[in-house]
Formats: sequence, C-alpha cells, structure tokens
Amino acid sequence: MKLGMPQLYEFDNIEDNLKLAKKLNLDFIELNLNFGYCRKEMEAGTVKALLDKYDIKATLHFYDEADFGTYQEVVDAYLIHMERYCKLGEGYIRSMNIHAIPGPVVTISGVKNYIYEKDYADYIERLIKNLKRAEEICNKYNIMLVIEQTEGLVPYMEKTYEDMTKNDFKFCIDVGHVNVSTGDFYAWCKKYPMHFYECHFHDGDGKRCHLSLGKGTMDKNYAFDLISAHDDYAKTKGEEMWVNLEVKCSDDLINSVPYFRNLKRS
Repeated sequence: MKLGMPQLYEFDNIEDNLKLAKKLNLDFIELNLNFGYCRKEMEAGTVKALLDKYDIKATLHFYDEADFGTYQEVVDAYLIHMERYCKLGEGYIRSMNIHAIPGPVVTISGVKNYIYEKDYADYIERLIKNLKRAEEICNKYNIMLVIEQTEGLVPYMEKTYEDMTKNDFKFCIDVGHVNVSTGDFYAWCKKYPMHFYECHFHDGDGKRCHLSLGKGTMDKNYAFDLISAHDDYAKTKGEEMWVNLEVKCSDDLINSVPYFRNLKRS
C-alpha cells in the first residue's frame, strides 16, 4: 500500500508540494488539473524532473465537474483535454482520476429530481461508451483510469455503479465522501464486485468531509480494513492500493499522516 497527498491550494508550485511529501516520507502526490499551476508546469515539461529529484511518484486528478454522461460534443472536449494531459504525463503519471457525478438536477417543490434517472437508458449508453474511450486514451499512455464516487451519491446511481462494474472499470473509493453521502456506498461495494486501486482517505462528521483524521466521526478502522482487502486484490493483478490522504492543507496533512500509519488491520 502506497501513501500520498493531494496537491495543495496553499502552494503556488509543484515543488513546494513535493518538499512536504518528502518531509512526511510519502510515496506519491495526486496532481490536480483543477489547479492552474499544475497545468502550466505539466505544459512546461518540468514535472518529471521534479518528481525524480524528490523520488516521489504521481497520479493525476481530472476536472472535478467533468461529466462523461452528458452531450457528446461536451464529452468530446473533455476527451481532447484528457489526451493532452495523458500525453504530457506519459512516463510519470500512474493513474487518471475522474468523478462519477449525478448530473443535472430539476428541483420541484423543494425536491431534487435527476434528469439522468428519467433518461437512464440514453444516459448509461453515453456514459459507458465515453468511459471506454477515456480508458483507451489513458491506456495508450500507460496510465490507469480510475472512477471516484462523489458526495452526490444519489439512489439512482446504484444502477450506474452496477453497470460500470459490469464493464470492468477500475475505481477509487473516497471513504470521506461515504461519510457525508445519502447513498450507502459500502453496501454497494458488497453487492457489486467493484475493484478499487486507489483510495481518498479523510475524516468526516456526517456533514463535512476532508477533515484531518481524528477530527470527525468516520469509522476509520472499517475504512482501513476495506482498503486493505482491496490492496490484497490489487496485488493479485500486479498492482497495489494507492491511498491519498485527501485533506486540504499542510497542517491537516501533518496531523493525518501519523494517525493513518497507526491504524491497524483487524
């Protein structure tokens, strides 16, 4: 199991992130295309040399709001960007993380209604086709595509995860998002054979997540046991679980690293 950190908002360059990762003896950093300085440094071609300098590996997070089930011309633009950064990251990016999001909402008398639920057949056809295209792009550059569940884990999406699982996609489990979601994602994990190769690990209190470990009510030991079991599975495929301590500032990260390392498998 490898342990890493997210690219942090408080910094203005990738090297400052890597200095912190090295100080904390972390294995990797999750670079993030939502940050302008990530895109600029990847485009400048300077990132691999920095990673080599600090002996740190890297994953890459795609744009948070990218929706691979939406209109095709919109997805085509996302895929162009994905190929651009996969090509730039070839040789040093291990995986590309994308979000599975619930899509557009119509609120009627205070109740949220999800358009994709009503148009599920068309939506899932687009989604699976485009996820396969995204996976092909990533594989072309020897990058693994992983799909992460978000806080917007609404009931209709159980069927989405069932259908994605049937198509053998790889997943990232965000255990902090589980803590603040309405859907029971852990139950879905047991029901469908989802295989996780990455984890975003942070605390939550039922309303907020991305808290420092120990500052919320999440069952950290249960989550640790779950990802350990998936680490076992990944090793049968020649991989291992990469765990990103996805807190959002250096102080929380400094507190969370020893907490995570003291967790024991039951």
